[in-house]
Amino acid sequence: MGSFGRICFLLACLLFGISSVQGDESSYREVCNKTGDNYYFCIDCFEEHQRNDLDYGGISITCARDSTFVAHKTALDYSNNSTGRFQDVMKFCEPKLDLEAKYLEASLRAWREQRKEDTVEFIDFCSSNFASCTEKLSGFNLSIGFIREFGTFRAHIEVADVIVSL
Repeated sequence: MGSFGRICFLLACLLFGISSVQGDESSYREVCNKTGDNYYFCIDCFEEHQRNDLDYGGISITCARDSTFVAHKTALDYSNNSTGRFQDVMKFCEPKLDLEAKYLEASLRAWREQRKEDTVEFIDFCSSNFASCTEKLSGFNLSIGFIREFGTFRAHIEVADVIVSL
């Protein structure tokens, strides 16, 4: 009889645990629904950075900042392995990506200090800075990997912008 009680208790814990995880998942899915075309980037971000707190703004800014480092490494690799005009464009973009990482770091700090207006402004600076880099890239035949990394970075910036603006 005692083992039946333990089984019921374990089953209740399992069911409660599953329902609470689904509740957390559904809450960030609701937030991600507001990001439009970037829904799956948003979902990936929240699943990668699962925490107990529901700091959606902080998590989305962290994802954007992390993807900055990947985009910067991609730009650096392409800069070192190319010549001519493309190398010049990459040398133009590299410092911009460094600056974007700093803007995102500042926006994360502002977000944690509950300065929403400053947070949005820093993310907007980051977005416009990135746009100036990508404008110079038009007209080049770019690899799929390069496009994917820069597209992911753009999507994470947009996700962070939407979420902190809610």
